[in-house]
Amino acid sequence: MKTVFTNAIFHTMEDENDLCGTIVVENGRIVALDSPAGGRSPLNIDELAAKDTKVVDLHGAHVFPALIDSHMHMMEAIAFNAMTVEICHFENGSVEPHTLTGAESIIRNHVANTKPDSLSVFANYFAATFDEGRLPTRFELDDWGAGREILVLNFDGHSSSCSTSLLKAVGLFGKVADNGILRGPDHDANIGTLTAHAVGSLTPAAIARGTAEFCNACASYGIGTICALEGTDDGPRDRAVEAFAHYAKRLPLDVRLFPQYMDEERLSRVLPTMRTPRVGGCMKWELDGSVGSHTAAFETPYINGSQGSLYFETEKLEKTIRNLAERGFAVSAHAIGELAIEQLVGIYERLNEKDAIVTNPDAPGAARIKHRIDHCEFPSVSDRERINVLRPYITIQPGYSWIDKRYLHGYERLLSPEKINQQIPLKDFAEAGIPMLGSSDAPVQTVDPYLQMRGMREFYLEDQSLSAFEALKTYTVNGGAALGEAKGLLREGYEASFFTCDVDLIKCAPSELEGFHATSLWMHGKRYKPLPANISTLARIAVTKPRLI
Repeated sequence: MKTVFTNAIFHTMEDENDLCGTIVVENGRIVALDSPAGGRSPLNIDELAAKDTKVVDLHGAHVFPALIDSHMHMMEAIAFNAMTVEICHFENGSVEPHTLTGAESIIRNHVANTKPDSLSVFANYFAATFDEGRLPTRFELDDWGAGREILVLNFDGHSSSCSTSLLKAVGLFGKVADNGILRGPDHDANIGTLTAHAVGSLTPAAIARGTAEFCNACASYGIGTICALEGTDDGPRDRAVEAFAHYAKRLPLDVRLFPQYMDEERLSRVLPTMRTPRVGGCMKWELDGSVGSHTAAFETPYINGSQGSLYFETEKLEKTIRNLAERGFAVSAHAIGELAIEQLVGIYERLNEKDAIVTNPDAPGAARIKHRIDHCEFPSVSDRERINVLRPYITIQPGYSWIDKRYLHGYERLLSPEKINQQIPLKDFAEAGIPMLGSSDAPVQTVDPYLQMRGMREFYLEDQSLSAFEALKTYTVNGGAALGEAKGLLREGYEASFFTCDVDLIKCAPSELEGFHATSLWMHGKRYKPLPANISTLARIAVTKPRLI
């Protein structure tokens, strides 16, 4: 049976002004659409309805392709959604609390109402805004939590703090920072172990609640596809991700797995669940750290005198990437500072020279290198020029710098004005046809895509801000192209996944994106049904037909 969706303003995303009023869906795909603006013939709704076709009236809503979050740590997001308590929040233009005393009060109050043997995870800690300028030590956490297992996650995604009992539980006591504050390599090399411990502590009821709340939140924003960057080479075997891969095949949203492995044995265990060979992201695939932890690899020191460095020797990294690329894998790697970006761009260039991945990049429909640079926050002038030629996919999260400029002021405290002005040139890249991919890096940031789009439209460097249409492309057209799938456009033959809303996202002011939510999400032509936040969610998922991820 065909379904006709009508009485709506469908933004096809073919271009800014291409609209249609009706689409016809069959077997989860768009088979027809009409649009005077696009030169297509009008569809006869009465005639279609007479042919055993279901008609869905969308009541004048604006309709956009379902969004694609191209960089998210979904397993962590589900786990932490089920068990985390947020430390900080924005209040009257500032971050509260901003003292260790304030954090202590929240942690003490929480552990007083939890079981003594349970793990407590605290997120949204903005160390850069604290009067003390740091995370709590393990000694402080031991006192506040009465000796319990406590994990505090900093907002920068590359630093954390652990209580003594937690360090002992995961076998890190005496092996990492004595004060329990993990930064840069200490954090990045062990967060997989900490995450696996957290996931292992979840009850089935907690997993069901975390899954439901996470999926429903994504659907409420119009997110239909998630690129899930999962796994770590820590430990002998990553059973949590193996289980997640089979679990994700049955979720109501489309999941595309990016195993964060370099270990071939771990990779081989999850490849059978995947649609196409992909690898990389963060964790083992981090070439440097972050600005907030002072570990992003810059040529010059931070204002406080600290110096970030590369995590890999180029020769070893290049051998790994070349081996995977020659076997058809799309590779994704985290690079924030210019030294890490330069390292990765150089490797991709040498791959291209050998394999001719890009041929005549200015020609219509020309091939692009299929690999990604994740974050790419501070490219040098020379690397911008090299990226313009190479044209890799680049994942971006400008919501972080939007928050930093208005609330955190971390860049101002850590970076010189020259370095701040070196941030990724969003507008220049868009005009050059560089395919940028919108993403949240959840659970480092909220899954809210409109925070990221606001960050694109009100970018830290104002003259590099994107238009509303270009911002939407990062979450639709570009994401589908990066996956090599018929997603992200409303076009004949494409997936019938879209969301409805009351606002024209192409014409609305950036401020209107705050608190924005979709009114409905449709996946493959069927309306998304919210998952119940109880154990019945697991039963519903268990009987769902699996799909490759």
